[in-house]
Amino acid sequence: MNTVGQPIPRTDGRLKVTGDAPYTGDIRIAGTAHASIVHSTVANGRTLSIDTAAAENAPGVLAVFTHHNMPATNPTPKPWSHLHPHGQSYLPLRDEKIHYAGQPVVLVVADTLDQAIHAGTLVSIEYEVERPVVFGPETVTEAVDPPQFLWPVASSVGDADTGIAAADVVIEQTYTTADRHHNQMEPHATTAVWDVEGTLTLYETTQHIFGTKELVSIVLGIPPEKVNVVSYYLGGGFGGKAYVWPHTLMAALAAKVLNRPVKLQLTRAQMYSMVGHQPATIQTIALGADRDGHLTAIRHDSISPTSVFDSYIEYAAAASRSLWAARRGISTNHRVVHVNRNTPTAMRSPHEALGHFALESAMDELAYAAGVDPVALRLRNDTEVDPYSGRPFSTRALWECLTKGAERFGWDMRTPGPGSMRDGRHLIGQGVASAIYTHWRWPAKARVRLNSDGSALVETGTHELGTGTYTVMQQVAADALGLPPEKVSVRLGDTRLPESHASIGSATMANAGASVLLAAEATRDKAIELALNGMDAPFAGAEAEDVIAADGRLVLPAKDLDITYAELLARNNISTLMAEGDYDPVEEALGPKAVYSFSAVFAEVRVDPDLGLVRLNRFVGAYDAGQIINPKTARSQAIGGIIWGVGQALLEQSEMDPAMARFVNRNYSGYLVPTNADIPELDVIFTGEFDEEASPLGAKGLGELTAVSVAPAIANAVYHATGRRVRDLPITVEKIL
Repeated sequence: MNTVGQPIPRTDGRLKVTGDAPYTGDIRIAGTAHASIVHSTVANGRTLSIDTAAAENAPGVLAVFTHHNMPATNPTPKPWSHLHPHGQSYLPLRDEKIHYAGQPVVLVVADTLDQAIHAGTLVSIEYEVERPVVFGPETVTEAVDPPQFLWPVASSVGDADTGIAAADVVIEQTYTTADRHHNQMEPHATTAVWDVEGTLTLYETTQHIFGTKELVSIVLGIPPEKVNVVSYYLGGGFGGKAYVWPHTLMAALAAKVLNRPVKLQLTRAQMYSMVGHQPATIQTIALGADRDGHLTAIRHDSISPTSVFDSYIEYAAAASRSLWAARRGISTNHRVVHVNRNTPTAMRSPHEALGHFALESAMDELAYAAGVDPVALRLRNDTEVDPYSGRPFSTRALWECLTKGAERFGWDMRTPGPGSMRDGRHLIGQGVASAIYTHWRWPAKARVRLNSDGSALVETGTHELGTGTYTVMQQVAADALGLPPEKVSVRLGDTRLPESHASIGSATMANAGASVLLAAEATRDKAIELALNGMDAPFAGAEAEDVIAADGRLVLPAKDLDITYAELLARNNISTLMAEGDYDPVEEALGPKAVYSFSAVFAEVRVDPDLGLVRLNRFVGAYDAGQIINPKTARSQAIGGIIWGVGQALLEQSEMDPAMARFVNRNYSGYLVPTNADIPELDVIFTGEFDEEASPLGAKGLGELTAVSVAPAIANAVYHATGRRVRDLPITVEKIL
């Protein structure tokens, strides 16, 4: 059928645009009560007293929970793991201690949401306040070495310091990025329902239904088989819905006490202190090179804030371990500062997007210092071997990304001098940046069932978070079974389905998709076995490899025979034919080759010299993500990622009151994100090839890759336009003027 590789429309598109797609907040459960949180107004200290009497007597109130009466739970597991992932280890309403502004201190449950919110305003709290610790340049001296979180905290290959000292050209600068929040269109929500047999069902905004199941089981002390988690559609996750946050556990506990379903949906403002954020970074990077721009060494150190009770690391320097060859050595290190805020978390694109801003900005500075074209500089430092692990890359089409992207962009028409290009009164600048993105390999399972009418059902516990998962899984199964896509239906987002991994790290297509492929192939092979050896076998005596699945039937071309799936099942008195796929890859770091995705992006900006206003004028992104399963949904992912990067470059910053340690711009009017008016037409090209090491589908991660290096490409374009090097994101008007 050759459905894979075709730009077919989303199967759930009509459901979404008509409002019929069941997002978590849309699901209605009879008898549901509503919960509202009262948050701490201080960032550090403890509660001396909490007076809830007026709230308890307010109309419609069912219960008021504080640390005095919230049911006990088990602690969150240590060390942290993707398998049972808590967003933060500290669970509110456990004691009187206040660790961050916005920490939940009271949970009110009432018949209606309005009643719960009103009762919350009646709670009176007295605090003992201590000085909060706020992250900033002055706290760098307080940085400490954290324990390993995902990767080794520090790395060293060769002797970077010697290589820098002996270099002909040295760039050493500090780059900083701002705190940022996910700001998904859909707010976080939980509806917790316990049945009479003690089974908890959570309707949850999550990118990790099985991780939620495991974490809730551990903390609440109930068997995993007594927890179901459902998340059919997600209105944006971006990493912020990957892990379990306190509101989920509080809703489950309240529902248990009240023996009634409880819904807890966060407000936009609550999402700024309840569900993580991307932490700011202070990065120092040094590049050494010879006179021709060949790198001799890279040293990259990063410092980021984390909560006082956790050690989340933003691995910003990890990007420098594998992107470019450096003859003498590469060293990286990460440190954290413990401050009074909730624990940071992954945000598109965690680690890489922050680190590439420093690395690829420094590469641009090196290009100017060495007098080498920025594209040529990157081509000179390309490598077929991962400098960090010493393994060859499985596929690395970065050269094609750079050359084809430059050709599409018209890079050869660029004049190199800063301030040399104008359009009327506006300054025009053009910049380039490359990127490398981690490929995650995780286990996944799926089940495929052929029905008596010749249709098929795909079932797997992965997620639809806006990326088109229902559609691409349909395509994969349709190809393997030889069915038209409209004959394949897909079920996702329920822990009662075969277990799959979290939809994070741009890993869904390669891994969950692989399990669907294996399940569909196994189901097809069972059908072929029936055709060869079943009742009144139409292909008796033939070999399985001679049978083709196409157009909803099995075909034996050598004898000009065929039979539909429906006829085959009826002939064998079978109503359904089912098989499962279990994709269990080796961890990427243990494989014979290094597997990454790559890109090169080109930005043109228009700068008003009087106002200092920067506008994106043109953009070309070239991506190596292996085989592209659906160019239409892939292009949508790329467009979304580029827009995400524009926000990082020019607009987004979560501003904190330094006295109160409180995020102050907690809504869409104060936290700026790109709108249609900010984005020109975006040009996307795919340069990769089938990568058998990455996945049986040949696919590598794409979604988060597309947000990486947008910011340095824009920053480099701003320098080309103005001669002003901005090393602090976002690039706002005052930094240009």
